Amino acid sequence: MEYNGTVYRPPIEAQSFLVPITEGCTHNTCTFCNMYQGIPFRMLSLEEVEEYLAQAQGAGASACHAAERVYFVGADPFALSAENLLRRIELVKRYLPKAETFTMYARVDNVARKSDQDLRALKDAGVDDLYIGVESALDDVLLYLGKGYMSGETFEQCERLNQVGILHCDLLMLGAAGKGRGIESARAAADLENAVKPHKILMTTMTAYVGTKLDNDIAAGVFVPAGETENLREERELVACLDLPGREFWAAHPLDVVPLRGILGPDTQDMLDDLDYAIEMIDETAVNRVARRGSM
Repeated sequence: MEYNGTVYRPPIEAQSFLVPITEGCTHNTCTFCNMYQGIPFRMLSLEEVEEYLAQAQGAGASACHAAERVYFVGADPFALSAENLLRRIELVKRYLPKAETFTMYARVDNVARKSDQDLRALKDAGVDDLYIGVESALDDVLLYLGKGYMSGETFEQCERLNQVGILHCDLLMLGAAGKGRGIESARAAADLENAVKPHKILMTTMTAYVGTKLDNDIAAGVFVPAGETENLREERELVACLDLPGREFWAAHPLDVVPLRGILGPDTQDMLDDLDYAIEMIDETAVNRVARRGSM
């Protein structure tokens, strides 16, 4: 089976068994993203998925037999109907008999398109730990980012996931509100996250890549990015305002200047101390977030 495009996955899914079921992105108009440019969205057929699984089994039968966690590859595999997702889960279980958890990226609007009955069926089949691109809790920022949904919709759909027992891992983006709005953005994000109670919070930092609208807007003066000190102050305010004891906070993406990983509550003060030190010592001139080449 040939896969069109680059395979992306959250860094914390490094040990998961990767199974491609879609190519491209259903939305593909986010201001900051170039990951799926030129790759039309497509659902891989059951035959293609089975061909991949058969090849994987032939190359490493023991790994297939031992795999318990499966990550479905693609920008938004949750765009598939519940029926199509369940068919692919059933197929995977034939080749990975111990597979229990099926995780993937999921856009808020594609959660909204599924009924409560759909969500319960997916939960029963093992779907869990969905990665939700929250990015920001400020509606004007979400509008600029081109996310296609507002913070109220994020709240509503995350609550629906909570009600059926599907855990969600929320992705937030430092610096998304631009220069001068870091503290405002942090407090809004903390309010939203405290309300929707994610299983994990994952952070990245806004960076402009060549070919994105964000990069063009920065060059034209339409968007003024926050400096690195402000980004770190935003992150510190967010961590300080989060009231989610026992949840994991992960900010160790290659785009994050200060790698952080801890459990909110017992590790909060240590993370705040690390950020305080970085804020005091950071040399902003050493960090370039504009016109980078490559992809996120």
